[in-house]
Amino acid sequence: MKRLTSLLAVTAFSASLLTGCGGDGGGGDADSYCDSLESIQKDFEDFEAADFSNFDEFTDRVEALADDAPDEVKEDWEVLTKAFTAFVDALEEAGLEPADLEGLANNELPEGVDMEALTEAMTEAQALGSEEVEKATENIEKHAKDECNIDLSAS
Repeated sequence: MKRLTSLLAVTAFSASLLTGCGGDGGGGDADSYCDSLESIQKDFEDFEAADFSNFDEFTDRVEALADDAPDEVKEDWEVLTKAFTAFVDALEEAGLEPADLEGLANNELPEGVDMEALTEAMTEAQALGSEEVEKATENIEKHAKDECNIDLSAS
């Protein structure tokens, strides 16, 4: 169960890199992207606080940001999307939903969970803290600050 707690720590750490305050956007499509970054703030805060009740909506919004992201950070958002999708898929394979993560942190294992698949889900959760995801997050943070005046690294 110690690994389950590590899962939440890695997941919350990844999300903490994406949380922060909003600011003014640039022009044209950049405005729309910057507005989207600002509007997803509550989702990032919930995720950082280990509130996984709206995780599906959160991942949908991350995917939408990836689709709408400027070319400078489009690949970085795709890295995040791929990592989140792999994690959610692994959870589903184990018979879990993101909302079950809070219970797992409290050593509550829902009935019918495939332990081998749960181990795979832990591996995917660790990938959320990988060097590739960390670099993508840093690029997104820098772009958000430079182009949107939004500090995503603030907690």
